[in-house]
This record gives sequence, structure tokens and C-alpha cells, in this order.
Amino acid sequence: MSDTDSLAAQRLKLRLDSRPLAGDGVRHSAEEFEAVAAWLRDREIQPDMYGNGPLVEDFERELAEMFGKPAARFMPSGCMAQPIALRVWADRAGNMTTGFHPTSHLELHEEHGYRALHGLQARLIGEADRPIVADDLHALSAAGEKPLASLLLELPAREIGGQLPSWDELVALCELCRERGIRLHLDGARIWQAAPAYGRSLAEIGALFDSIYVSFYKDIGALPGAMLIGPADFIDEAAIWQRRQGGTLFTAMGNIVSARMRLGACIDQMPRRITRARKVAAMFAQVPRAQVLPDPPHTNMFHLTLRGEVDELLAARDRAARETGIWLFGHLRAVEMPGDEADMGARTEITIGSAALNLGDAELEAAIAILLDA
Repeated sequence: MSDTDSLAAQRLKLRLDSRPLAGDGVRHSAEEFEAVAAWLRDREIQPDMYGNGPLVEDFERELAEMFGKPAARFMPSGCMAQPIALRVWADRAGNMTTGFHPTSHLELHEEHGYRALHGLQARLIGEADRPIVADDLHALSAAGEKPLASLLLELPAREIGGQLPSWDELVALCELCRERGIRLHLDGARIWQAAPAYGRSLAEIGALFDSIYVSFYKDIGALPGAMLIGPADFIDEAAIWQRRQGGTLFTAMGNIVSARMRLGACIDQMPRRITRARKVAAMFAQVPRAQVLPDPPHTNMFHLTLRGEVDELLAARDRAARETGIWLFGHLRAVEMPGDEADMGARTEITIGSAALNLGDAELEAAIAILLDA
């Protein structure tokens, strides 16, 4: 075994033996499937078949009502659901131009499937380090850009630390889109974070948008799956595109049950997670070598930038885990320190789940002190 492989094996064991700061803790791979099986035995529910049956239809109805919309459709992934939504709006407008933030998942992480599969053209709107606001649309018009058929908004925006526009900024942007006939689509992969952060219900947020996508493995911790939500005729068209793309599976039973089991508990716990994220971020921010984005966090996630070399910081993380039993983070990537181009640092993303609710302040502060001991 090489030195690199040996170190990786040691770190894997250390992580598994430690209590994580982020997420919901370490689970055995079989646990979720065992929980799904027990849930099904208790209820004796029949599997869905090709997207039909009470198992999936009841869940779709529940999500549609939660967001105040007429209909919903369970899909295998957001990478399928979101371009489909934009395609439906584009076809209806006779305009293949859509807009989204420069850090949108569709632009950075999906091999431009919106363009290759659906022929959509994207306008990247706003600045990469902040959410889209109404002035960005005004600037687009002033520059003589082609009108948009739709605009995708991600709430919260993951690549910029979970930032949200203020509620007033969000409403102003949505009202401007309505005035201009631009369909609004919500990338709600982590929308469960945004509702308590705004102090608004999911239905109040949903009322601002024409269509909505939500994920069930992010924050919820379920098996993969997504829901596309909107008007009934919109969902009917989206279901056709789902079949065209091979997304109408014989059954998605396990994934549907996993989402149904976990959703309510996550929503109920989210306010505590946000409060805890702000407390944890403040612990890091008081140390000169650390910077938090945004500060304070808008939701239960934030980006953490640490001054120092990646290898040095990973070794310090390991030392903190051995001495306190707390695993502070996973991967780091080298970046320039914000506001100081002379210094290099490393960045990670921290999303507070249920695990951090069981960590004491004193022991967490001790782990952070070991990590950032000058």
C-alpha cells in the first residue's frame, strides 16, 4: 500500500470513529433500506408502477399542497426535472432563452444538458458572488439582450455559501418578472432551509414562482429523488418529457418511501439547524485565521475559508479529531483569502444537520482551537 493510500485509509477510519460537525452522522449503508422495508411492512402499501399508484400519487399531492400548487411529479433527479421545466416554459413562449445565476448547478455541474438535450440558450445574470436582484434584469434590458422566456432562481444559492436575497428583494424581482412575462422557476434543492430563514411558509415562497423543483437527498437525507411542482397542464407536459428521457421507472418505491419517511422531521428541525449554524459560524469567525461566508449565515449552511496550506489544515483537522472526537469537515480546496491576495487559504462548505445539535459548545470550541492553533 502506498503512503497516499495508507493515509487515506487512516483518515477514513478516523472519520468513521468521530462525531461529524456537518450532516446527520455516519449511517451503515443498509440502514436506510431496512427502514424503508419496515415502513412498507407496517403499511402494506403496493409499489408504484411507472409513476402511478397511491404510493407516489399521495406524495405528489402532499408536496403540491405544501407549496400551494395544483400538481406535482416525482422524478429521479433535479438534473432531469429542471431542464424539463425550462423546456416547457420555452416551448410555450416560443423562445429558447432562459436565465440563471453564473453559479447555477445547470451551468457548472450538468455538462450543459439544458443546451445539448433541449436546445436552450442561457443568459448568465448578475454577479457571481451575490444573488440575482431586480437591477440585474434592468441591466439586461438596458444592454439590449434578447428577452427571457424564463428565469431560474436558486434559494438558497449553494455556490455562494447559501446566500439568500432579502425577502423584499426577492418579491421585487418576482414582480418584475411577472410584469415582463418571464416565467419563474425555483431551484429549491435546499428550499427547506429558506422557509425558516425568511420566516415564511413554503406556500408563501411557492406563490412567487410558476414552477418549483425540490430535492429529497439534500438536507432531507433520503435516497435520491426530486419533485417538480406547478400547474396541472405544466406537470402533464413535464411527465411526457420525463418519459422521453427514460425517467419513468418501473418503480421508484424505495426512493419515494425514503423521502416520505424523512421529510417531516427535517422540516420540523430546520429552525434549530439554522440557529446552530449561526452559532458554529460565530465560533469560527472569532478566530483570525478563519472567514465565514456569509457572516452570519443566512441558512444552515456556510462557506468556511481558512488561512494556511491545504495539507497543513487537513493534518490539523485530523489532530482535532483524535483529541476531541469531532470531525470538523471533509475536503478542502485551495483558494486566495478574501480581501488579501497575498495569502493563500483553503475553503470548505459546512451544512449543519442533526449531528451538530448533539455537540457541546465547549468541545467544539476546543476542536476549532486545535485546528486553527497558530
